[in-house]
Amino acid sequence: MKVKLALLVVAWQVLVLAFMAGQREWIQRTGTPLTLRTAPVDPNDPMRGAYVRLDYEISFVPATLCWGEVAKWTKTTDYREQQRLCDRVVYAALHIDAYGLANLTSLSETPPDTGPYLRGRVVSADSNGVRVRYGIEALFMHKAAAQKMEAMARNEKAGAPMAISIGVGPSGIAVLKDHAWEPLGITITPDRPPQPQNRSSNQQWQQRVLTGLTVTLHNYGDKDVAIVNLPDGQSFHLLQNYRVNMFRYEWVGREENCPLPTAADIIVLKPGATHQVHLDLTQPQWWVIDTNKPEAGPMPLQKVTDAWSASFRIQYAPPPATATRDLPHADLIRHAPLRSRAFNANAGVD
Repeated sequence: MKVKLALLVVAWQVLVLAFMAGQREWIQRTGTPLTLRTAPVDPNDPMRGAYVRLDYEISFVPATLCWGEVAKWTKTTDYREQQRLCDRVVYAALHIDAYGLANLTSLSETPPDTGPYLRGRVVSADSNGVRVRYGIEALFMHKAAAQKMEAMARNEKAGAPMAISIGVGPSGIAVLKDHAWEPLGITITPDRPPQPQNRSSNQQWQQRVLTGLTVTLHNYGDKDVAIVNLPDGQSFHLLQNYRVNMFRYEWVGREENCPLPTAADIIVLKPGATHQVHLDLTQPQWWVIDTNKPEAGPMPLQKVTDAWSASFRIQYAPPPATATRDLPHADLIRHAPLRSRAFNANAGVD
């Protein structure tokens, strides 16, 4: 009897695995095709073994995009309750933008009535938002190939996101199909002024403030790519890094204040070429506000005392295609925004 029972259990497990494999194969062939973007690669997000660990821009959902019961999860401070949320099923509603990329519009405990969506499971939840896995976080390949891709993400393709093609079934289950590097990448280098001599260790820490950044746009592709470089760094925005705990500071700048581009603002990058822009973060256009003390008004990053709470990314945000269609090389411009690695007010880069 025990032998028969064991055989039945094994047979059932084999059938379940076969069903799951067949389901994924069916979704890969017939599912709705979507393209997701990987998040900026930071050294503290390692890729290991015979697969590449993929972290998507939609893998972390800010609390502002959480709806219904999921929004309540971001307000709980009870550790045991947060632990019970792990592995809960959630649904990410998506919008396909003008560049063909799927962007998350909301996260809830029920599927949306219309539009594409992904089914995921909660990894963790806190006051910042919810981290979600969608079952497409591992790109399996030979170990040597995985290690080569990891090296490329940190060197030859530094700052370039990867476009991941997936198929999505009717219930929101996603399956990986293909991947490709995007041609345009962004890297940042903080200004590091000479340190004065003969000072105490406390003075040394106080001197380490972020006064500026050099932003470099790279054309990693094999074709010409055009970028839009508006005057005074207006092609770039300062985005909160929602992936850190206890972020407090918000940029006071606004995207809608950007002027219309002219022909002089269009720069064509040949394959392998780069273009650098220096951002003077001491200028008022880059100031931030403490959300815990909004009455204090805007301040430069150099006056932030708890610099680890002031974590940001630079976003290259060219104007929409409608604003450049009559300009030279308009067909070469990539209009999709591009985010850098994270940095903080202490001039530290992740």
